[in-house]
Amino acid sequence: MMEQLDTITVECADAVGAKATRILIQDNLADLSLNRAIGRLKVFMDPVESVFIFAATLRLGTPAIKLKDFARVEMGSLGRDEVRIELEREVYTVKLLNKLWERYGKENVEQPDKKVIVVKTDPVKEVDALRELVIEERQQEILDRLIDAIALRIIPEGFRVRKHELSTSHVLFVASEDTLKPEWIKKGKDMMDTLRREENA
Repeated sequence: MMEQLDTITVECADAVGAKATRILIQDNLADLSLNRAIGRLKVFMDPVESVFIFAATLRLGTPAIKLKDFARVEMGSLGRDEVRIELEREVYTVKLLNKLWERYGKENVEQPDKKVIVVKTDPVKEVDALRELVIEERQQEILDRLIDAIALRIIPEGFRVRKHELSTSHVLFVASEDTLKPEWIKKGKDMMDTLRREENA
C-alpha cells in the first residue's frame, strides 16, 4: 500500500491544471519513493503571471549511519600499524569495504573473518576518524532525489529562473519564466510558515 502524504494542496485558478499538477506530483513522489519523506505539501501556480511555488515540510527520519554505530573500532595488535574493526551488524559490510578501499587502497584492507576487517594504517591518526566514517547518508540521498524530482520533473518546463531553500525540515522552490518578483518570494515564505503551523498544530 502506498504511504500517503498528510496533505497536498495545489492552488491555481485553472482547476484542470491544478488537478493535473497534483497527479504529476503524487506520481513522481511515488516513483522516487519520496512519499514518506514529505509531511505537508502546498503548490501555488499562476499561468498568467508565470509563477510556480512549491513548499513542503520534510520528515527525513534517520541521520547518517557511522561506522561506530555498528562496529567496534580499535587499534590493532601491539606494534602493528593497523586498525581493527569488529562488526556487530553485517548489513553495511559491502558499503564499508568500498569506502575503506577508496580511502586506503584494496591492498591495505584485509578481512580475515566475516566479522573482522583490518586496515593497515597509522592507528593513532586514523582510529577516531574511522569511528566517525559515514557509511550511509540517508538524509542526503533523500534530499538529492527530492531536488531532482522538483527541479527536473515537477516545475513546469521553461521556468528557469529559480530560487530555493532547502534544509532537513523543509524545501521551498519559487520558479518563473521571468524575473522573480519579491511578492512571490514572500508568498513562498508565507506558505512555508502556514505549513509549519499546520504540522505543529
